[in-house]
Amino acid sequence: MEGVSPPFLFKFNTMVPYYDLPVFKDVYKLTLLIYSLTKDFSKEYKYTLGQDLKKDVMVLVRSIYSANKAQNKTKYLEAF
Repeated sequence: MEGVSPPFLFKFNTMVPYYDLPVFKDVYKLTLLIYSLTKDFSKEYKYTLGQDLKKDVMVLVRSIYSANKAQNKTKYLEAF
């Protein structure tokens, strides 16, 4: 039995990589869409609305990453 871990320990030690989460894949697609749409904004909106959209979607990506990595996931997800 030496060197063998009980099966229940694997459930707590394994974590799904954030890039395999369906929510991350959807947010990544949204990120690409926002970046492609905002490049065609006029100057008036590119540096106001466009920058705000980009900043907000990146906050969402970082929150998903941080929540996946953290033990207490609700702390990161309550903001949304």
